[in-house]
Amino acid sequence: MKTVLAKSLVLLIGLVALAPAAEARGIDCGKATTRLDKIICADPQMREYDGRIAAAYAAALTAWNGAIAAYVRRDQAAWLSAFRAIGVDDNGGCTLDADPTVLRDCIREEMLHRTEDVESGSYVHSGVYLAADGRKLLLTPRRANGYALRVFKLPDRNVASLDEDRAALWDGPNAMVVKMGDANGAPLPKACTLRLVPTPLAITVTQTGACDGHSYAGSYRRDLTQTLADYQFELF
Repeated sequence: MKTVLAKSLVLLIGLVALAPAAEARGIDCGKATTRLDKIICADPQMREYDGRIAAAYAAALTAWNGAIAAYVRRDQAAWLSAFRAIGVDDNGGCTLDADPTVLRDCIREEMLHRTEDVESGSYVHSGVYLAADGRKLLLTPRRANGYALRVFKLPDRNVASLDEDRAALWDGPNAMVVKMGDANGAPLPKACTLRLVPTPLAITVTQTGACDGHSYAGSYRRDLTQTLADYQFELF
């Protein structure tokens, strides 16, 4: 399960929310008090991830002159909420009662996932998009410039990017080209490809192929009030 920024970074969230242009900072290990903070501060790799998350978060807040800042803050808060569940809930095996080595590796993996998400070239386009007829588009960031895509209209229209290498690519700097499969990312009987042209607050989709008899082409407006965490059952 992909989770959300560390309890120790709440100070960062408050700082950037109040002053988006301010330089973001991660954990102050000289003031670490919780066990989770101390585990992170004792590990050089996790301290590196902490700083990279903070820097990428601050940069995303200023993208397009702050046009998506509301979404970035909500997304970060959602990640923080899940990350803080470590030691409280059974968070994918990351529990403070686990073997110290297992716990360290688990927390490190959670922070690596978040680092890869917020540093991804697709992060500024990630999130929830809505079409006027009720169709929804979920764009999830992946490592480097990678991403995953799901487009659906309940109850029966649901396609996801194929679960294979090079299924979700970029066509130059301004367009995404995605090979789509069924709801589980498995191949459809006939090829289905979507081309996405994103802008700060919308995505225009064109379609090649039958896509299981449904059309996913059209304009989708970005909903800055929702995050991908709101759709975890559709994503996973």
